[in-house]
Amino acid sequence: MNNKFSKNYTINIYDVDSNYKCKYSSIMNYLWDVVVSQSDSLGETDHGFVNNCIWVLLKYDLDIIEYPKFRDTITVETDIVGIKRLYGYRSFTIRDSKNNIILSGISTAILIDFDKRRPVKMSPEQCKVYGIEKELEENIPLDDFLKLEEAKYSKDYTIRYSDIDSNKHVNNVKYIEMALDTLPRDILNEYEIINIKVLFKQEAMDESSLHINSDVICNNDNSLTTIHTILDDNHDKPITKLEFKWEKQ
Repeated sequence: MNNKFSKNYTINIYDVDSNYKCKYSSIMNYLWDVVVSQSDSLGETDHGFVNNCIWVLLKYDLDIIEYPKFRDTITVETDIVGIKRLYGYRSFTIRDSKNNIILSGISTAILIDFDKRRPVKMSPEQCKVYGIEKELEENIPLDDFLKLEEAKYSKDYTIRYSDIDSNKHVNNVKYIEMALDTLPRDILNEYEIINIKVLFKQEAMDESSLHINSDVICNNDNSLTTIHTILDDNHDKPITKLEFKWEKQ
């Protein structure tokens, strides 16, 4: 079985925010890097490609228990949960230097033909590489997000050249940054995210114009939930949905 893989990272100065805690964007980059590192180490991919196909992320659902800090060493581990039809599922765990779990979660991805931009099914050879013998009984839910009833905050965003990744579309992390940038500074300064859910529905390309709508819900336990929808330039087609749960620092 080759379904588990781990890699160590040191939190550098460019990975942290103004409080010397690891940024959300850096955490997400570690998670994606460990996926590509595992695939390459098993010979499944070459620089992220699988016979001219690429893994495209559809969803993250992550619980953050504690944020690593500047110069901390962490271990990021991914474990293959399984496949169901066109979907592939992975779990993630981040541990600190004392082996305490500080993050856990799961992702859903799909294999896409890079040229045709169409989904393809994992081959028997790929399944064998990861020790996958049969499909899961059920799909893990995708679109289980709270509905954004009213946008308290909105912002327009034009995709920059620097937002585009090796798959020729907007890098996944950029959507989180767009959503956070709509929120008031008092939320960003006084609260921190303890759960991240992101659903990627459509690709966005260079120079696209996007519109971000956000809402804030005050929960009974004094936590906050923020809901975000990123739309195309016509404001009618969802590109990405995001939902964050926040706790007072």
